[in-house]
Amino acid sequence: MIDLNQFKFEQGPIRPPSEAYSLLIRVTRNCPWNRCLFCGIYKNTKFELRPAEDVIEDVKKAKAISDEIRALSGQPGQDSFHEAAASIYNQLQYDWSVRNVAMWLWAGAKSVFLQDANSLIMRTPELVRVLNFLRETFPEVERITSYARSNTAAKKTLEELIAIKNAGLTRLHIGFESGSDTVLEFIQKG
Repeated sequence: MIDLNQFKFEQGPIRPPSEAYSLLIRVTRNCPWNRCLFCGIYKNTKFELRPAEDVIEDVKKAKAISDEIRALSGQPGQDSFHEAAASIYNQLQYDWSVRNVAMWLWAGAKSVFLQDANSLIMRTPELVRVLNFLRETFPEVERITSYARSNTAAKKTLEELIAIKNAGLTRLHIGFESGSDTVLEFIQKG
């Protein structure tokens, strides 16, 4: 077997609990708002948009890892695909991105989470390009999710939101919201 760490790719620090078994693909670094009182994840960090081409390269690396794990499951000593994926996940010498792909495969490879805090801030044509490439590369994926800020979503036109949905983004986690202006002001959500 080849060293899977040669395919390691960039991943961010968090994802929602509901995305525990998702493939994690980092399209931005950190948070463009970074002022919420309740979140310390991105403090003292600079927000950056990742170029679509870099994100696509990471998807290609995830595909290479996936293909290698699938090939491993057919080798002697591996009783099943699930056993091969679990074996890779449990080997700590592998980079977290390699282990994330193994866990994702073990769980059925049905969901992808776009990291970091506000992926919707990408220019719409670039985000659509990334989403289309993800769906072409992993046609078995049923759900693509991301964090977003409500202010960012509100700045997208209806046509842009439709294009993003049609490209495959099926769910957005908008974050801690409240009907109380006092609460929103206190938590500095913006």
